[in-house]
Amino acid sequence: MKILVADDNRLIVEDVIDELSKIVPEAECTGTTDPTGILLLCAQNRYDVVCMDIDMPGTNGIVLAKRILDKYPRTNIIYITGYIEYAAESYETFASAFLTKPVSTERLRRAMENLRFPVSVITDEMTDENYSVNTVIGNRIRKYRERRAMSRDEFSELMDVSIQTVYRWENGERIPPVQTMMKIAHILGISTDDLLKDDQDQRGG
Repeated sequence: MKILVADDNRLIVEDVIDELSKIVPEAECTGTTDPTGILLLCAQNRYDVVCMDIDMPGTNGIVLAKRILDKYPRTNIIYITGYIEYAAESYETFASAFLTKPVSTERLRRAMENLRFPVSVITDEMTDENYSVNTVIGNRIRKYRERRAMSRDEFSELMDVSIQTVYRWENGERIPPVQTMMKIAHILGISTDDLLKDDQDQRGG
């Protein structure tokens, strides 16, 4: 998750980033006190969330939010302002939240938990790691199936699943649930450890 915090007061920017680091520690937070550079930062980084003051020198945060949303409509806008009178106008941008200063950790947490456009916490690294695990298990299913000279058709019939499902298991597109894994091990005459253990464990450490 990428978050931009924009306010002409540096202390407020630092405080909000500090709070966000507790609420969403995995997030990548950027702070700026220069409102003229916000659009460029958004173009360069495609932020998931923009926490922004409204009354800033030379610009209005609501007008700026509309420009951001014109280009990146799934950006979550969270207004953080000292002026409650902006509340009604702010909702023209369908903001995720309107918070008044000083912002408490709990109010900021609720805003992050109720984003208009929820942000996945699944990173590319996590996806790659999960795909790698699925591939390893799929390769083992295929290896033990072939050792028993069993075709995919025969295996799918014994498993009572479609041949497409077996194909997806063996190619790492899908990982069988635990109960299914136990049935696979039984049919292939192996233990579930043979399918799940790390190669290092199987070699005896």
